[in-house]
Amino acid sequence: MAGDHYTQYGHGSIGKASHSGSGDIVAGGKYVGGSTPEASAVEKLLEEVQAMRQHLDDGDRAEVDAAVEEIRENPSEERFKKILRTFSGIATLIGEAGVPVIAAVKALLA
Repeated sequence: MAGDHYTQYGHGSIGKASHSGSGDIVAGGKYVGGSTPEASAVEKLLEEVQAMRQHLDDGDRAEVDAAVEEIRENPSEERFKKILRTFSGIATLIGEAGVPVIAAVKALLA
């Protein structure tokens, strides 16, 4: 519209998006070329990660907590996959208590 002013900051910023009609608007989507993970699968992972926390030392717990916060902020697909690798690596090191996390990560990567 005339007189509107938009300031854009950050990678992937598109300013203003308008939509009329049917269909989706996709501009600068975070999962371009891939599929967006289902919210229920991500929530399942976060539940399993929360259960795993009790088996972690302070350093690993802090790393997991930071990764959980990043997931809640909807990271890029590349960063999301790196976070999944972090979770699965820590889960592998703690053994049996990490198996549900590994299964949830595998479900998201499938």
